[in-house]
Amino acid sequence: MNRGKKQGRLERTFDSGEMDRVFINGLDLRHNQIYLNGVDRGYEVAFETDEPGVDFVMATQFTKNLNLCSSRNPRKPILVHMSTCGGDWNFGMQIYDAIKACESPITIVNYTHARSMSSIILQAADWRVMMPNSHFMFHQGTYGNYGTLKQVTSDLEFYSKVGTRTMLDIYTDSMKKKGEMKEKSRKEIADWLTEQMDKKEDVFLTSGEAVNYGFADEIFQGWKNYLDERTTNPIVPKTSG
Repeated sequence: MNRGKKQGRLERTFDSGEMDRVFINGLDLRHNQIYLNGVDRGYEVAFETDEPGVDFVMATQFTKNLNLCSSRNPRKPILVHMSTCGGDWNFGMQIYDAIKACESPITIVNYTHARSMSSIILQAADWRVMMPNSHFMFHQGTYGNYGTLKQVTSDLEFYSKVGTRTMLDIYTDSMKKKGEMKEKSRKEIADWLTEQMDKKEDVFLTSGEAVNYGFADEIFQGWKNYLDERTTNPIVPKTSG
């Protein structure tokens, strides 16, 4: 692919191998960019139009891609393009932990929606960007399992305690750093989150509301804020303080 440098447009050329990595593995290694989205699992999902969501395949591929980018130059920023409806808690936390552990500065640009597990993944980034028409959604999650009654009960009790507490801690950390509720106590914020989920089950926010509450840093302002105009490599976004 060649985007000619006409009238100030940036030239960006890929060879066939690089194109394969982008479209098959979601990795643009030359420009330190990763595409985080559902991976075709080779079998039908619930509805034909459903995306696969966060699962083992996505988490494993993303962790490999992230480590590859960071190992080349830990100080070089990484840009993640995220478009996923959420999904499995454990594999979502794998992605969250991988981002938090990465030495490289990471910006996530969120497309479509950051909801359920992907709303938590977004909080791991150093800079969180919402596309103007994307939205944010948090809830207590859906649960499904199989096994003996004791197994299911034990599993549900574990996730009810550990999963809910971890989720509230992550959201509260973000809302204490910035947003209209940052002056409130951690307990007040956690109580507000719980109250909203109890009332609405799925709590939807516009991109602007997500920024106002501290779940994101800004609404997308144009690629010049996130990419070097000469190399198209990611840069550390300038913050307003």
